[in-house]
Amino acid sequence: MGIILAGVILCSCVQGKEYQRPPVDTPDGWAKLSSVPTAVSSDHGPEAAWWKTFQNEELTDLIEQALQHNHTVKEALARILEGRASVMSATAGLFPQLNLSSSYTNIAVSKNTLAGLGLATGQKPGPQVFATPGTTFDLWNGAMDLRWEVDFWGRIRRGREAAQAETRAIEQDARAVALSLISDVGQSYFRLRELDEQLDIAARTLAVRQESLEIVQKRSSVGLASELDVTRADVLVAESAGVLPDLTRLRAIELHHLEVLTGIGPGSLNLASQPLRSVIVQPDIPIGLPSELLERRPDILEAEATLMSSHARIGQARAYFFPTLTITGQGGLQSADFANWFTGNSLNYSIGPSVTLPIFQGGTNLARLDQAESHYQQMLEHYRQTILLAFREVADLLTSLNARGEQLTHQRAQLSAAQEAVRLAQIRYREGMVNYFEVLDAQRTVLSAETQLVLTERARLTEMVSLFKALGGGWDPAQKEPTT
Repeated sequence: MGIILAGVILCSCVQGKEYQRPPVDTPDGWAKLSSVPTAVSSDHGPEAAWWKTFQNEELTDLIEQALQHNHTVKEALARILEGRASVMSATAGLFPQLNLSSSYTNIAVSKNTLAGLGLATGQKPGPQVFATPGTTFDLWNGAMDLRWEVDFWGRIRRGREAAQAETRAIEQDARAVALSLISDVGQSYFRLRELDEQLDIAARTLAVRQESLEIVQKRSSVGLASELDVTRADVLVAESAGVLPDLTRLRAIELHHLEVLTGIGPGSLNLASQPLRSVIVQPDIPIGLPSELLERRPDILEAEATLMSSHARIGQARAYFFPTLTITGQGGLQSADFANWFTGNSLNYSIGPSVTLPIFQGGTNLARLDQAESHYQQMLEHYRQTILLAFREVADLLTSLNARGEQLTHQRAQLSAAQEAVRLAQIRYREGMVNYFEVLDAQRTVLSAETQLVLTERARLTEMVSLFKALGGGWDPAQKEPTT
């Protein structure tokens, strides 16, 4: 009963209020930003595997390899271990500190002194203090020291609470590193496949223009085409051929970037060329509820953990204004004769409490408290700003994704019309109704339309990955209620 009562008293004396999450205002009209109802995945870690919604096994393998081998991720995991060790260090102050020591000393007492004189100079009582002047003797000593600060005001417990919150912040930072890595791998892979498709378009364009050049040359040889038509066709062939080396260079650089992200050296990956639209599925647009958004985003969770740490530091600073109760003790075996060292008569000990009351510290305690309260206010504003920026980021991405969807619809229609225009222009040219300039112009329009379509599709995929990251992970499609 006494132990329970003491525990209740100790808990009631902890300085500072308990942490409560600050209220957060949800932006007006948030629900209007999404046209697809969804439920955010409950998994807080990158193992939610949201990247599988792109339905590409190669991308999945690259992301899993990056999570295992990327050095930045490993560095973040090492920081977590460091943080957990700091919690253990902060917790250690709650327990008694015991030290075992053993020593041998040969003592020669001055002849020009008095027995017990050492007490007047502040020495602790001992054989060398009370020994007869001029004597010489051995001293064998084995002792255990005890020191225990009773955390009556919660200074150590608040410090442990702050260390735990700081470790949670480190863990969320590591999670943010993993999410950023996944995002970077996805975006790099999409860029690589976009370049593959641009290379495919450029190669097809070159083939078509070479074929057209041959046709124009044949028609020119029989007087059905001018020398200007041949020259124009030759210029376009050279133009198309000049695009291929630059696209090949960009692809190699992007592949090197992807290799570093996955933790391997440049030149180690061998990814066959595949056009973007043939390997990636465009997912639907989702939205997470604001409350779920707050529970998932690592930057928000990290900011809140830092806020909790700052809040605990206020209580820790308040505890410095109150007395410190410490229990100290020492006990062991001490003898001037080794043969009698481990006998009962060699036992000695001292134990007792001490109280230290701060009277004048030159304003140190007040400054410590002001510093803690000011830091908490800074972290509070940082927390609120982080939430505000999170809402903005998701809103921007949802707006962009909706616009990209409409843009893709129009660009696909544009490409279809441009391809039909090329077919009609070629027919009219063979029948001698138009010169070759119209065919070349129509082909240029198709090339531009195809390139713009690929760029927009890759941009939408990149923004989708950014949305995954902005929501702190994946989502599950909302289940629709059965209609009656």
